[in-house]
Amino acid sequence: MKKWYWYVILAVITLTVYILPIGGRPMLNPDESRYAEVPREMIETGNYVSPRLNGVRYFEKTPLSYWCFAASFKLFGMNRFALRLPCMLAMLGTAWIVFLLMSHYYERRTALLGAGIFATLPFVYVLGTVAITDMFLTFFVTAAMATYFFAVQNQVSVPRRCGLLFLCGIFCGLAFLTKGFIAFAVPVVTIVPYLLWERKWKLLFTTPWLPLLGAVLTVLPWGLAIHQQEPDFWHYFFFVEHINRFFGQEKAQHSNHFFYFFPVFIGGIAAWVLMVPNICRTLYRQVKNSSLLKFCCCAVVLPFLFFSCSSGKLATYILPCFAPASILFAAALEKFFVEEKRERAFHLTLLVLAIGLPGAVVVMTVNALTGFPQPLFLAEDWRQLLLLAAVALMCLVVLYLAWGAKTSYTKLFLFLVSMLPLLIGTNCIFPSIVREKKAPICFLEEAAKRLPKENLVIVTSSRPFQDVCWSFRSSKVKLFAGRNEIAYGLSYPEAQDQFIQNMDELKALYQKVKQENKTLVLVSKIKELPHLKANLPEPRKVETSWPGHKDGFAVLQY
Repeated sequence: MKKWYWYVILAVITLTVYILPIGGRPMLNPDESRYAEVPREMIETGNYVSPRLNGVRYFEKTPLSYWCFAASFKLFGMNRFALRLPCMLAMLGTAWIVFLLMSHYYERRTALLGAGIFATLPFVYVLGTVAITDMFLTFFVTAAMATYFFAVQNQVSVPRRCGLLFLCGIFCGLAFLTKGFIAFAVPVVTIVPYLLWERKWKLLFTTPWLPLLGAVLTVLPWGLAIHQQEPDFWHYFFFVEHINRFFGQEKAQHSNHFFYFFPVFIGGIAAWVLMVPNICRTLYRQVKNSSLLKFCCCAVVLPFLFFSCSSGKLATYILPCFAPASILFAAALEKFFVEEKRERAFHLTLLVLAIGLPGAVVVMTVNALTGFPQPLFLAEDWRQLLLLAAVALMCLVVLYLAWGAKTSYTKLFLFLVSMLPLLIGTNCIFPSIVREKKAPICFLEEAAKRLPKENLVIVTSSRPFQDVCWSFRSSKVKLFAGRNEIAYGLSYPEAQDQFIQNMDELKALYQKVKQENKTLVLVSKIKELPHLKANLPEPRKVETSWPGHKDGFAVLQY
């Protein structure tokens, strides 16, 4: 097949699997609604320096991801597709870096295999379709480490080395503007052991200066602007969001045990897990003769241990480990599977998936019909279940073709192709019970359309407040009985009237709204309704997202 055909095929796959479907799933609470609302408020106010959430200071993250979301909103409108597109492009960009790294040391098809492994890992794909900062961080950190790796190779000329080192610093600076000081930690814990392993320790003293300069010049304009506008930003961001969170000097956010990331990583590579023993044995023989594999080993193991030592942990933190892991997997597969023709583990993987996929459909169907042990799908989700069965069938067909393929590369690439229906399905198969718990925006946006546009005073509990801000396109929502993640912003004097501490203050607000002839809109969990109705007059109108279930949401109009 001619080369241009491959480009056409890749373009079609990219559009149909990775770009077009990303708007199909509802916005998830709380992350996506937060990362939608902050850039919306940036566009509304014109303030792109100091992030705001519900009109108050929000210093948990540096602003680059918000800028990307805001740019996408301006290009494509304020919708789910525009929100997720930058993250998906970052994921595809990371896959491209994997390809570039491997193409310098392996055949083009092996490099494509490495990029394909990364892009078809369900864990990676799902995080590429969710509006969070971790995929941006992964892209910039991977780019920074890749440019540094190329820079320290022996055959590189001095001018090229200087350029690559400076570019490494720019990527580190962009990573910092994405998620703070962790942008420097991941490259450092990777690069220092790698240079020691390669006995290039002198480079530890000669190469950091250009990356440092590049990073400083990248961060400096915004750093000075935020300091001028918000003098206390750096104290809060460094000590509260980094030092306290990592060392757990206070009660750590998302605290968990040291081994938390081990099952996360295993789950992230689930499709390949049966091949891991062969991969590890092969890498053990290969790694001592390959600078790239040494570097990737450091880029997987050491950041993984670094994050494991942190007091605060989320599954997304180890996302930067999956790009170098994909390179290691592809290199090992090329050796033991393609060259040595050891196919037993691969065929066992196909067999497990061939049994597991229809088994999952059966389990989901039984769960929908019986609600045992806890309902995920409901009986009315039968269209979703049919779609799930269709996805499983398509995967099985491709797995059958992979089993009978004549060449090892064909087997591997068909295995990657078998993942594509599953990836597309994640954007379409969304059980109603999950939608009600994690995606209240669907209900809130419809409710907002039926309310008057003017003279609204909106009050909500702390849990869905980001969703309420986005749904009502308001940055003046009042919080009742829970400051949540904007506690710091609410501590400023000008934000005091946006927090209602108790029921007496809520009653007083109701009387004030009534006197001013305005409409009070109260958004809460359904389980909070008895308490609210016992202390407030009967509302004019009540809408509920999930009648009879305490985890649903209610909109009360007074």
